[in-house]
Amino acid sequence: MLLDSDNINLGIMNTEFVPAQTSVPNWLMTYCRQLADVHYQRKLNKMYVHMLESFLAYEPWKANPPFEWRLARIHRTTGGASVRRDTDSGWVPMNMVLPTVLVDRMKHTIEQVNANYSSVLPRSLSLRTFLYTAICWWCIAVYPYEGPGLINS
Repeated sequence: MLLDSDNINLGIMNTEFVPAQTSVPNWLMTYCRQLADVHYQRKLNKMYVHMLESFLAYEPWKANPPFEWRLARIHRTTGGASVRRDTDSGWVPMNMVLPTVLVDRMKHTIEQVNANYSSVLPRSLSLRTFLYTAICWWCIAVYPYEGPGLINS
């Protein structure tokens, strides 16, 4: 079962990696760090890989009812006076370094969704939206967030 974090074998010894980024609310970033601390030996990237592999395997956007795609807001940068109007100060960047093979699978899935799916998104599905939706699914369906404080292991 993909959701068994104790038996993850990432096989990453000879793997190439690429960066990927989305934005999340600050509280959600904190919660993801807590999940990684408790379930993934403090390895956030290990959790990201497991989360995305599970998201691809379960395909919750095809469920009945489907898990809705979530649009990430644009996080603020430290640009001082040049802050964009459409940024959100409560959001932070979530930077991932993922195996290239996994990113390729996500991009292939995104192409399929865009070609075969009429969604409620105002534009086509992007990697940024895919990542943010996977994080939301992980923190709603797999490890439900129950408010601030310590999480149960």
